[in-house]
Amino acid sequence: MNLKGMTVRELLQLPILKDASLISGEEGLDRVVRYIDIMEVPDIKGWLREGELILTTGYSMRNDPGLVLELMEELRRADAAALAIKPERFMGGIPAKMVELSNRYRIPVIQIPPGIPYIDITHTVMEQILNTQAALLRRSEEVNKTLTGLVLHNKGIQVVADSVAELVQAPIWVIHKHGRVIVSSPADAGDPPAGRTKSWDVSVDKQFAGRLIIGKEQLDELELVCIEHARLVFSLELMRRKIAYDTEQRLQGNFFEELLMGLPLSRQDAENKGRQLGLQKDWCWEVCIVEGEPHLFEEHASLPAALGELTESESAARKVKSHLLRQGDRLVLLLASPAVPEPSTKQPVSGKTAGWADVLAPLLDSHSQIRTGFGGKAPLWEVYRSYVKAKKAMTIGSRLDKERRTFSYDEIEMFDLLLESSAYVGFDAFTENKIGKLSKYDRDNGTDLVPTFHAYLAAGGSLIEAANKLYIHRNSVKYRLDRIKDIADIDMEDTSKRLMYYLCTSFYLLKNLE
Repeated sequence: MNLKGMTVRELLQLPILKDASLISGEEGLDRVVRYIDIMEVPDIKGWLREGELILTTGYSMRNDPGLVLELMEELRRADAAALAIKPERFMGGIPAKMVELSNRYRIPVIQIPPGIPYIDITHTVMEQILNTQAALLRRSEEVNKTLTGLVLHNKGIQVVADSVAELVQAPIWVIHKHGRVIVSSPADAGDPPAGRTKSWDVSVDKQFAGRLIIGKEQLDELELVCIEHARLVFSLELMRRKIAYDTEQRLQGNFFEELLMGLPLSRQDAENKGRQLGLQKDWCWEVCIVEGEPHLFEEHASLPAALGELTESESAARKVKSHLLRQGDRLVLLLASPAVPEPSTKQPVSGKTAGWADVLAPLLDSHSQIRTGFGGKAPLWEVYRSYVKAKKAMTIGSRLDKERRTFSYDEIEMFDLLLESSAYVGFDAFTENKIGKLSKYDRDNGTDLVPTFHAYLAAGGSLIEAANKLYIHRNSVKYRLDRIKDIADIDMEDTSKRLMYYLCTSFYLLKNLE
């Protein structure tokens, strides 16, 4: 049995219609007949359905030839299957205009002998339609049982994909909502082609989770039924994956919270617990802290979602597992990188993988209301050290340069050491001796000579670069430098002293500016 449904061509082969004649519309003989109805009223607009076979004597059109044209237009708009007419009594024959439109729209017009009762035709055709639908229903149940069984027996999403591809006789892809391929069949199918495909949404918890893509444009009724079952099965499979992922994320989050609290945890304990959560002991970890306005970190805000998506996709490319924690008005990203392989003389050395800071920079830089600190790499059991360094990178970096938003500990390590050692080496007194007159002048007059001097030294003596950083004209920077020379008797040309003044101004800004 043809599960696509009975076509007009097959309809004409039924014994009840052995004496019927095809008048026109031969190119539409492969239209599928899904319904059958009798039309003897003039107004049928809005009542016709796709795939419908209409029986008529033409009684309603006997006095108005224009209704013939209207009927053909309505059949075309509804994408009906065919028109079967007994024209002898009321129409006297098939109008030429009807034949013309029938051929143009590829809608068959069939002349039925007057002696055949409508009831015999409708009974026979409906019997065929119902038999086809019953067979389709049985096949649908078989498909549903097969696909659902694969999920219930945990056969894996690849086996499910292979089964669906076999049912529809075409390659398939399930695409994650972020664009990556979750599974395909064949497994090495690559990305789906740009055209010649059809796609359907796949949802999990009433949320869009991805798309099911089929590698052909035309599907029959059974194949469409298979697709609906496949969507359900893939939803179940993605739900199972989501539950497993959420559970893993929660357990990993608890573990990382424990590590970030600095609680005593031996290397062996950290490695063992990490291994249970799928974290390899030879991975390197780097903590990134993102702070900003509270609304940026609300549950449905775009920034956390975008960071999560980018971190997830980059981690997948590196074949590691990273993690994102929420801590009030901040995000803490625990970013993993694979172990660096030992140098080999047998294989050429490949290019270095971009650092996490480089990967995240475009996204982070696009948000002006946040600041970010990277703490440097550390093994899993010492990830707390990277966390502390990330916080220092933000705090110290933003005090030295209020315009920047992203800092790494490598950039401010010297200043961190300077602050830590100042309590032991008397650096406060040293700074007061070198730039005390400048700092006092700023306090008394509300000026910014110390920040200007620091910006000038940090810019390597470039007036233009210092002016850009301070958002003032280069002549203003030159004027301030002249005032600095006069007030503190500082020789700007003495290269050997520039480092000393740079450290002193940096230390002053770190200690005194909020």
